[in-house]
This record gives sequence, structure tokens and C-alpha cells, in this order.
Amino acid sequence: MVSTLYLDTARLGRMCPEARAADHDFARFASEEGCSLYFERFLRSGYTALPISLAREYPGLAFWAGVRGFKNDLKSALLLPRERQVLIANRSAQLVRLAARLLASQCENTLVTDMEWPAYLQSLEAEIGRAGRTLTKLTLREAVLRDGATDVELVERIVAEYRRADCDGLFLSAVTFQGVRMPLPAIIQALGPRDRPRFTVVDGAQAVNHIPLGLAAGYCDLLLTGCHKWLRAYHPLGLAFCCHAATENHIRQTCADMRRRRELDDPLLAFSSQLETGERENFSETVNLGPMFTAAAAVRRMLASPRAKRAEFASQVDNADRVAERASSAGWRPMRPADPMRSGILLLEPRSPGTCSAPPDVLRERLLAAGVALTTYEGATVRASFPDLPLSHDQQTVLHAA
Repeated sequence: MVSTLYLDTARLGRMCPEARAADHDFARFASEEGCSLYFERFLRSGYTALPISLAREYPGLAFWAGVRGFKNDLKSALLLPRERQVLIANRSAQLVRLAARLLASQCENTLVTDMEWPAYLQSLEAEIGRAGRTLTKLTLREAVLRDGATDVELVERIVAEYRRADCDGLFLSAVTFQGVRMPLPAIIQALGPRDRPRFTVVDGAQAVNHIPLGLAAGYCDLLLTGCHKWLRAYHPLGLAFCCHAATENHIRQTCADMRRRRELDDPLLAFSSQLETGERENFSETVNLGPMFTAAAAVRRMLASPRAKRAEFASQVDNADRVAERASSAGWRPMRPADPMRSGILLLEPRSPGTCSAPPDVLRERLLAAGVALTTYEGATVRASFPDLPLSHDQQTVLHAA
């Protein structure tokens, strides 16, 4: 029985039932069958390649249709054409490094904001600096979260800085880790054909299975994301989606070059490609395959949802809005962007000096003792990420009391 109101999905999602069943049956399969011929057939061709008697023993793996089937499911979930390429890696950091190399090779000056994930910014700074290119950082956080800047004002500021600094590349989040839904299509539209970036990378770590991404609008070349947050696959797995036919060959070639020079050190990136194409290396590193199976199960869950993503997202935003309305009476100030930049993530900062001085771990433990799992930062800022079903009266009461 679940006793904690879990609102920490923006950090690590609670594993969904389908992923849990896949994880359980894959562990059983690995224990009872090992790396047998049956396993190799299953890995390459999917669940239907198993003998019926064996398949019945592991129903939690019924979702697996091979690497190509998994990639097709991913593209279907994001409404991308089947011909687009998807890269799979054990470590998202390797795909961020690839993205940084692509930006450095295509762009003289890449624009970012102060709302990007710090580790990703460090990777960009290192790679772009090594190539002798420029990284321009625009300060937006205070304007959006404290001063109430509108989405129109945000677009104007980004476009103005992009042109002032003579930028030709972009790295932006679809949803920042502070919960700001960035107006990406509007930014690209405002730049127009003359100033359109040579290459655009979008960080979708807080977006996939959270917001409708609308990739058909063509606002990015490469989308980076993971599987352990909103997708709720639990095990980390990095994904990179090639979103434009015009830049896909360059992405593929850059990835191959970096792998050949051993600058992309991720065994799953190579192994998943080999499984899809049928090409095999004589000597390769042993690969952790488990995260692929939990991710594939979670994607099937996403595809099978009877509710439209917009309806699920509307419930998340409504939950955040309701909590924001009650925050002041509980002694907290919501740091909420203007609509339509809101998401299912809400930042709260305490008004009490005593709470402000509490270390993040202590604050998190106290909230957990009160029945709520939340993310906590320095300065006692709290981040809540809300489910796609309305919070019950009891859940709202527990959160308010905590």
C-alpha cells in the first residue's frame, strides 16, 4: 500500500507497473535462461520469436518487439516519422556530448539561458570552448519566475539577444527543471528564415510524457531525453531523436566519427545500432540491457493511454495551480511562470526564516515524515511535480499540512 504522496517525478519517476513487470520477468529470464540462443532471438526479433511455452513463462516481456520495434514505438509516441533516426545510450551525458559537438561543428555562437541543467551547461561550455566557438548565456530565470514576464516578452528577449550577439545556434529546454515551458516554436518563428539557427538542440528530459511536444512544428534538429523521469521507466536510459531530414545525415556521421575515435564511450549506443542493422563487431564491451526493456514497457504504456496527452497535461497544470493558490496560507510563496509557460512542475520558497535556513536534506526528511516526497534545493526551495490525474481532497490536505 502506497503511504507517501510522491511528487518527485521531475527527479526520478516512480516505476510504472508495466516497467516493473518487465524488470521482474527480465531478471527471471536472465537468471533461468542466461545468454542462450533463445535470449539472442528475443533480443533481436522480440517476444514473438520465443517458443510459445517459453513466452508464457515471461508475460512481462510481451511488449518487446526488438530494437527496431522499440525505436518505432518511441517515434510513434513523439509523433515523428518512421524514417527518423533514434539513438539509445546507457548514459545521457554521452548524448549531450554529441549534441555539443554538433553545435560546435555547425555554429559559431550558440545561445543558452540560465535555466538549463547545470551539468549540461558545463558539457556545452567545455566542448564549444575546445572548438574555439562561443557560448552566449542569457539571464531569464528571475524575470520568468519572480517578475512575471509573459511568453511574448520571453520570446522577444531571446530573439533580441540572439540577434545582438549574432548567434546561429540554440540549446534550450522544452521544459526547464524549474518547470518553465519554453515557447520554442514561437522563438523559431520569430527568428524567421533569415536568422533561423543552423542547428537547434532541445533538452526534453522534463518534457517526454509530460507535455505535448509538437515536434511537427519543426523547431529542433536534435531532441535529447531520458526515461527515468516522466516516462517512469526508473532505470536511466538516454535517447536522442533526429527531428529533421536535412540534418540527420550530419548527426549520423558525427556520431560515427566520435565513436570511431572513442570520444563517445557508451557500449549500448554501439550495440543497439548493431542489433538494428544486423552488423556485429567481433569484440565489444558487455552491455547493460535492462533499461531498454523497462523503457520499452513504459513507452507502450504511454501509447496505450486512453487519454490524450493534452488532457493529461491539463490535469498536471491544474494540480499545480490549485496547490499554488493554497501555498501562501501554508507559509510558502509559489514561483510560477505566466500562462502558457506553466507545466506540471511547481517551485515553492518558504516565507519563514527558520525554514529558509534548513539544509535541503533535512527539509526533505521533514516533508517525507509528513507524508510527501518532494525535491529540495539550497535556500529551502521545494519542487513538486504533479500526476496527470486530479489530486484527491485527502492528498491536497496531506500536502497542505506538510
